[in-house]
Amino acid sequence: MYDTIIVGAGSAGCVLANRLSADPTRQVLLLEAGGAAPRHADIPANWPLMLDTEVDWGFHTVPQAGCHQRRMYWPRGRMVGGSGALNAMIYMRGVPSDYARWEAAGCAGWGWREVLPAFMKSERNLRWTDSPLHGTHGELTISDVNHIDPVERLWLDAAQAEGLSLNEDFNAASQEGVGLFQATIQNGERFGTGKAFLKPALARPNLTVRTGVRLLRVRFAGTRATAVEFLENGMPQAAEAASEVVLSAGAIGSPQLLLQSGIGPADELSALGIRPRLDLPGVGRNLQDHINCPMTFATTERFGIAQSSVEEAASDLRQWETDRSGPLTSNWSACGGFARIAPEAEDPDLQLYCIVTSHRDHARYRSTQPGITLFSVVQRPKSHGTLRLRSADPLDAPAIDPRYFSDPERADLQLVIDGLRLQRRIAAQSPLREVIAGEFEGSAAAQSDTELAEFVRAQATTLYHPTSTCTMGTDAMAVVDPGCRVHGIEGLYVADASVFPSMVSGNTNAPTLMVAERAADFIRKDAHR
Repeated sequence: MYDTIIVGAGSAGCVLANRLSADPTRQVLLLEAGGAAPRHADIPANWPLMLDTEVDWGFHTVPQAGCHQRRMYWPRGRMVGGSGALNAMIYMRGVPSDYARWEAAGCAGWGWREVLPAFMKSERNLRWTDSPLHGTHGELTISDVNHIDPVERLWLDAAQAEGLSLNEDFNAASQEGVGLFQATIQNGERFGTGKAFLKPALARPNLTVRTGVRLLRVRFAGTRATAVEFLENGMPQAAEAASEVVLSAGAIGSPQLLLQSGIGPADELSALGIRPRLDLPGVGRNLQDHINCPMTFATTERFGIAQSSVEEAASDLRQWETDRSGPLTSNWSACGGFARIAPEAEDPDLQLYCIVTSHRDHARYRSTQPGITLFSVVQRPKSHGTLRLRSADPLDAPAIDPRYFSDPERADLQLVIDGLRLQRRIAAQSPLREVIAGEFEGSAAAQSDTELAEFVRAQATTLYHPTSTCTMGTDAMAVVDPGCRVHGIEGLYVADASVFPSMVSGNTNAPTLMVAERAADFIRKDAHR
C-alpha cells in the first residue's frame, strides 16, 4: 500500500516523484517500464545512438495518407528519464500566446502569468543569472551548449543576412529570430530530470522506484482509482494507492493506459471487448505533433562529427571522458531559430534548425558525403490525429495516427514549403554559400510548389513532440480538468505532455516539466481538502 503511485519515470514522472516524496509522510511508488539510462545518455552528442535500441519504444504510426502512406518512425524513451534522456536537450518554453490559448480553451489559471513561476522554480540557468524571466536556484541546470561547430556560426550569419534578427534568448520577451539554443546540459553532460530530480530523491525512505515493469491497467473501486496492475519479470503484480494514481507515461502511454482501464470512447472499447468504465470520448483524440521536413546540402569540406574516422571518434571520446569537453558536448542541434511566415501569425509559426550532418531518417541512413541538413518545423499544426487501441491486449502497441497534412486548407503543407524556400535563401547567403557544394538531388529537383509538396510528403519526419491525447479543459472532449484530475474519476491524475490543450511553439520538454510542477502542487492541495 502506497499513498501515491506514479506511472512513468520520464521527464514528468521524475519531477513528480521528487516533489511529492518531499513530504516524508507520503509513501510514493514510481513505476517505470525501462531501466537505468545507458552511458550514451550521458554524452550529449550520442543521443542518436540510442534510437532503435532497447531504450527506445520504437513506435511507428499507421500509414499516413498525407505522406505517401509511409509509416513514420516515432522514437520515445524507455528508461529512467524517459524521452528526456533520449532527446536533443533543447530548453524551450513556448510563448505567452500559447498559454493564452490554453486559458481560452477552458484551462483557467494556465496563462503565462501562472505558468512562468513553475518554469522558473525548476530552472537553474547558468547564463541568465539576473533576469526576471529565469530561475537560478532550481534543480534543472540550463546552459549554453559547450561545442558549437564553425558551420553553425556560418548558418547564423547567413540567416541574419537573409533578414532574420539575432535572438540571444529564445525564452525572453520574443522568440523570433535566430541564435544558439540553451540545453539541459551540466558540465558537458546531459542533465535531464532523472539526474536533476530523481537521483537526489532516491535517498528518501518514503520513495520506492521499481523499473522493468510493464503497466497493464488502473484498478478502481466504483469511481475511485485504487491500484495499478503490471507485469514484473513476466508475473502479474498489483500495487494499491490510498490517495492517488498519477499517469505520467507520456502522450502515447497515458492515453493507452486509460483506454486499457476502460476510460475512453465507450463504443470503441466495447468493440474491442473492454468493459467501459467511463465514457470519455476525448481520450486519444486531439493528437498533435511538430511535423518537420529536412533539406540537405553537400559541403565542400567536412564539418562536425558525422563523418569522423574511427581514430577521430576515439580521440573525441577520450577528450570527453577526460574533462567533458570537445565535439561530444554538442547536442547536434544548438543552432536555429524561429520565423513568422503566415501574415496572420501572431507569433513565429516556423522553427528552423541547422544540423551539422548529411545523415537522414533520424541518422538511420548514414551519408558518406559531408553536408548539413536544414530543418523546417511547423509550430502549431492544424492537422490533428488520434491514438486508438488495436486490441484488448495491453502489450499491443496502440494505433498512432497523427494525420499529417490532413488540414483542409493545406496550411501545414504550405508552411513547410515556405520553410524550405526560406532555408534555400539562407543557404544562398554569405558566408554559408561559400562552403555549399550543392543541394542534395532529392530536393534540388523540386522547384515549384507542387514539386516541393511531393518532396515534403516523401521526406517529412516527426520532431519527437507528440502532445494533447488527454487534453485538459472543461468541454465534452476534455480528459482532465485544469487541476489535472481525470473527469469523472476520483484519485486519478494525468500529468505530462498529453494534457496540453494545444501545441506550444518550440520544443516540448520544458513545458512538460512545468505541467509536472503544477500537477504536484495540485495533488498536494487536494490532499489537504
